[in-house]
Amino acid sequence: MRTTLSQTEEPSTGSAGRRLSVITVDQVISGASNLLIAVLAARFLGVESFGLFGIIFMVYVTAQGLARAMVCEPVLVHPDEAEHRPGQVIGSAIVVGSLIALVVLASAGLAHPFDTDLRNGLLVLAVSLPLLVLHDLGRYLGFATHVPTRSLALDVLWLVLLVGGIAALFVLDLQTLTWFMVAWAGTGAVAALLVLWQHRAHRITPNLTWLRAKWSFSWRYLLSFVATYGASLATTVAIAGVAGARALGGVRGALLLVRPFMTFQTASVAAGIAEIAHLDAGRSVLRRHARRTTMLTTLVAGLNLLVLLFLPGWLGRAVLGETWEVTEPLMLPAGLQIVFLALVTGPRSGLLGVRAIQKTVVIDVASTVIALVLTIAGAAIDGAVGAFWGVAIGQGVIAAIWWSVFWRHDGGPARDLVPASTVGVGDRDRTQSSEGDL
Repeated sequence: MRTTLSQTEEPSTGSAGRRLSVITVDQVISGASNLLIAVLAARFLGVESFGLFGIIFMVYVTAQGLARAMVCEPVLVHPDEAEHRPGQVIGSAIVVGSLIALVVLASAGLAHPFDTDLRNGLLVLAVSLPLLVLHDLGRYLGFATHVPTRSLALDVLWLVLLVGGIAALFVLDLQTLTWFMVAWAGTGAVAALLVLWQHRAHRITPNLTWLRAKWSFSWRYLLSFVATYGASLATTVAIAGVAGARALGGVRGALLLVRPFMTFQTASVAAGIAEIAHLDAGRSVLRRHARRTTMLTTLVAGLNLLVLLFLPGWLGRAVLGETWEVTEPLMLPAGLQIVFLALVTGPRSGLLGVRAIQKTVVIDVASTVIALVLTIAGAAIDGAVGAFWGVAIGQGVIAAIWWSVFWRHDGGPARDLVPASTVGVGDRDRTQSSEGDL
């Protein structure tokens, strides 16, 4: 059951702090694993195979984002169901992952006439994808149920299996894209079996019952993902088209240097949503939580900014090589971007935590338009540097919008959607007709 607090009470900062610490460690491991994959792929594969792996990894990120929007992120705001009926959530995740896998399988068929390695890599991804989606869901179930150690165990297990798999490929001299995909996606699929063991006490039936009941949340998350991901791709293409590939390389270098903050910010939002979703928080509690979360995240962003501004040139060249020369001018606007992004953490986790998803999706769609327009305008004026200043200005405007909407929110559960805790399993389908539309 959700804990009920009066408007003068606050959640325990000690336990919340410990959970945030575990979630942060988990995000660090997850981010480090992705970085390790990129480095290993570059070392393990030839230039052509590495390029093909980049295509496959983009397909994976897209597939994971779609499944996360439909199942994983909505579960954060339904902690009761994550605790008492995880089997329903897992069942929907397996079906969603399988349906997306069929699309990936079809893409492998389309790739067959053009490149055998690409086809084989996509085949391995398609076979592994349902369990990779399950792995991601297991992490979110850990966040939602306030047991982030389960999430940490999943990522540590995958990392250990991955290192062992890559080592085996080196020993056996199987340095091909297909075997690399088996070592990466295959070990992730094996690690996902831990999710089934963690929730073995609950009956798991593959069906879309839970997704249908939560579709009023899921489609809004899905729209936000499509908007933000599409804007990111469009921005990348715009920078490359306006400022050239060299400028785009500098952008990638700057993004690598702000990754420490992005890792913490992701953890902070996930932890904040899970904390607030467990409470019937009044306006004063919600605002104090948002201020505390924002201050903590902004402090981390400030530290990352200082590192960017005072990073020695020799160290920058050691990390980025020749890319450092085009990355160095981007340090100030990149640092300001993450500071403004930190200011969004509190109101975003607060509004999502009280299920005000209708408000957040409108802000997300508007934000992508603002960021995209200012980025392209900046790139046209001054290349990559102008693009980064455009993003920084856009993030400042977006932060102001988030706080303006958050401050006007009444602090209680959003009235635009029916709270899951107020209806029974059998009643959920009947509530859909009364739930608001965007």
